[in-house]
Amino acid sequence: MNPWKFWCYTFVLCIGMAASQFDSGMSGNRRVVVQLFEWPFNAVKEECKNFLGPQQFGAVLVSPVTENIVIRHQLDGKTIRPWYERYQPVSWDMITRSGTEQDFKDMVEECNKNDVRVYVDTVLNHGVSHAAGEPNGDVVGVGGTVANVKRKQYPGLGYDERNFHKSCYCDGSNRTAVRICEIWGLQDVNQTQPYVQDKIVKFMNKLIDYGVAGFRIDAAKHMWPDDLAQIFSQLKDVSLDGGKTRQRPFWALEVVDDGSYQEEYKDLGSEYDFSFSGMVATCFRWGSVRLAKIFEYAKNPTYISRTVQDLGVNQDSQRQVWQDGYSHSPDQRGIQQVMNAFILTFSRNTPNIFSGFSYKDTNEGPPVDRSENIMSPSQCTHPWTCEHRDKSIQWIIRHFTNVVKDAFIEKWWCEWDSEANQAAFQRGETGFAVFNADTKSLSQTFQVSLPQGRYCDLATGYFSSESKGCAGWLRREVEIKEDGSLSVSLPGIARSGEAQEPPYLVISVESRISEPESDEEDDDDWKKYIPPTKYLVWALLGVLGAGAVAGVGWLLCRRSNKGANPGGVDKAFEVQISCICGCCTDSTTVVGVIDRDFSKTFEHYGIGRRNEADSNIT
Repeated sequence: MNPWKFWCYTFVLCIGMAASQFDSGMSGNRRVVVQLFEWPFNAVKEECKNFLGPQQFGAVLVSPVTENIVIRHQLDGKTIRPWYERYQPVSWDMITRSGTEQDFKDMVEECNKNDVRVYVDTVLNHGVSHAAGEPNGDVVGVGGTVANVKRKQYPGLGYDERNFHKSCYCDGSNRTAVRICEIWGLQDVNQTQPYVQDKIVKFMNKLIDYGVAGFRIDAAKHMWPDDLAQIFSQLKDVSLDGGKTRQRPFWALEVVDDGSYQEEYKDLGSEYDFSFSGMVATCFRWGSVRLAKIFEYAKNPTYISRTVQDLGVNQDSQRQVWQDGYSHSPDQRGIQQVMNAFILTFSRNTPNIFSGFSYKDTNEGPPVDRSENIMSPSQCTHPWTCEHRDKSIQWIIRHFTNVVKDAFIEKWWCEWDSEANQAAFQRGETGFAVFNADTKSLSQTFQVSLPQGRYCDLATGYFSSESKGCAGWLRREVEIKEDGSLSVSLPGIARSGEAQEPPYLVISVESRISEPESDEEDDDDWKKYIPPTKYLVWALLGVLGAGAVAGVGWLLCRRSNKGANPGGVDKAFEVQISCICGCCTDSTTVVGVIDRDFSKTFEHYGIGRRNEADSNIT
């Protein structure tokens, strides 16, 4: 091979491999990740099968799978186990309150079967808090594994004191301290050591073998970028779609950043945009950030990774936005729904939806029974909140987010009222949305370039091909006139009490209501049944071809019979069939017994019927 070509191919291959950790691996046009926070693996398995797959979610992020410390606190006279215990590992064993290793394997298999990729929240930066455990330093994991925080002995992880950095205060203004000191007192692992890297790689490769497509890297900013790159380079490829697709595992990095760390992490993997998340939450929760500011930020974002994860909240930020508690109350769930709808319609990146549980105290863990087993979230009963099952969120994902994909915002409106926190935008030529983050109502006419017609508002319903109209709970409709004008009226956002209607509107070409054909069109229906000239030509050629094959078969039969039994009655014949209609397959011999009733012969040998592989085609 020409050496220049060799190096060119090598360069292209390397570029492709380097870029692939940014590929989400999602199937088809699916774009949305849902974080089922603290859900049991068995429940996630059923959710993939019964909901996430059919509703076209692209991936599910599950809580850490490694054995973690057991922490118990007293709250209002009862014992609770806080959510953050899952982020303090004591061994590589896959045993948590979400389930066993086998539960996890079964979940991954079922989710992949339903085209829902599995990402695992992964804790590599640290072990347990130095303040945890008994006076002698012993701590016990969910599976009974014992570690000692005073001596930094973690037999379940294979770490001892030599594999940790020395304890020091984590000064956020010191880049070295950020990487080697203890955040929140959590004992900091030294990932620079090849021995430590080997332990991490073996664990992550095991998850890849089980079918995991990607990882959320917790506290990524607190690990040296070169160490993370070295770990990633040793991971196996991910096998998707039954082995038909292979790619590098997807990485989503938790880098809480003001921009000063971007050059170090932007090329390692996708990143969560916490600046965008904070602005969205502040805008809709308190109204102190304007929608116009979010639009300006999107044009010059802090996070500059090749791909970005946009989210409303996660397990950390939700407890900052709702510090006094979070529940099913309309003024909380309603605002969270508006935030999610905005993420799903505005973001050109990968939207992430958080689905958790209500709490009074920000430390509370998931709901458990008396044996401390997580209670099933499958029915979404209190305190499970199941934000991802909100009907409007389902309709928007299927008929807007997955349809507009990464189309640019072609038009933006927000100047019609200088005092109101209101905005509208058009995504490409396929989607349009209006959001009211103000408490006063909105009434405005927009000039859009979507097709003329009536549309179902996806905030309140969807277009049903069966009823030829809107289906849903409120079923708001709007109309785009022939001149492209669209008039919209929306209520203000309800930050206290219950909203009667969503303060936002979302439409797409998939929510357009089919118009009935006019009588004038019906008069020309006969034209539909006259095939174009090219089809008549092909039909004629097909008839001639069939005649030729029949003639050859007749001659073969005559030769086989040597003139006896004219017509081939009750005589075997053999015809070699290959390259029929330009589809050359292995030469296939069709043997049949000619009977006076040719149809019976063909039916008996399956000639002219669909084979079993095609029997499920609808």
